[in-house]
Amino acid sequence: MKKDAIIFDLYGVLGLNGWQAFKARHFSNRPEAWERLRRLGQRADAGLAAQHEFVQALVRETGETAASVRREFEQTRANEPLLQFIAEELKPLYKIGLLSNTSHDVFQTIFSPGQLALFDAMIGSFSVGITKPDPRMFTTMCEQLGTAPEQCVMVDDMPHHLAAAAALGMSTVQYTSVDQTIRDIREVLACD
Repeated sequence: MKKDAIIFDLYGVLGLNGWQAFKARHFSNRPEAWERLRRLGQRADAGLAAQHEFVQALVRETGETAASVRREFEQTRANEPLLQFIAEELKPLYKIGLLSNTSHDVFQTIFSPGQLALFDAMIGSFSVGITKPDPRMFTTMCEQLGTAPEQCVMVDDMPHHLAAAAALGMSTVQYTSVDQTIRDIREVLACD
């Protein structure tokens, strides 16, 4: 089926952040602690727990200050090369979605108004009360884009998110680098 939409994740794809370094620094030998905190973070992203509870849990587990933990949130920067590819090659031909396990207001802190204009639909999990990999996140995005899952390409860095998207019929691209992602998106679209 012909593709008419490409959906991008924020963290680790369109937004590059310091969380991977933070995780490696504090939790490389404590995967069970990270998993517990990750679940709390998901609850906060879905609006089911307060963001300050998540920050305080990170403070307790790491010994970092709340200000230091918050700086990790603020370190997220727009992935300029990937956004340029979207603007030049994808936006003229496809609908573009932004789907992330975060609050919607984060988008305005990371992207410029011009970058935000690239997206036909933006969904933060906080606004819908669920997080990826829940299939409803993907179907809600498809509804907002006015398309079917089979007509979408999902770009994410998390394999379990991509597995959920693929189960709905979406084509998927796992982000590992800008060059690889651009190459893989072009390949998926060429098979159309």
